[in-house]
Amino acid sequence: MALDLSNCPIGTSRVVATFSGTADGTGYYKNQGTAGNIQLELQDSGGATLNNGANKSVQVDDATQSAHFPLQVRALTVNGGATQGTIQAVINVTYTYA
Repeated sequence: MALDLSNCPIGTSRVVATFSGTADGTGYYKNQGTAGNIQLELQDSGGATLNNGANKSVQVDDATQSAHFPLQVRALTVNGGATQGTIQAVINVTYTYA
């Protein structure tokens, strides 16, 4: 998955995305679905974890005035004992142009 921004303000060289959401005791995003003992980990395309409060900066393409944030997410169980059910989380993103 990816977050794509278009029509970035002229003169903008980079965009910083700050990620926030409900974390559980492990520091990962809390599963708000029905599956038990499951956490969600948001990562950039290089595999770096983007937990609650993390920032990711990308360059703005001068020619297209756009920015591209390639991301991936995975469900995991830190403590074991996962139970079946749904997996769901809300992760908010705030953008800062520089």
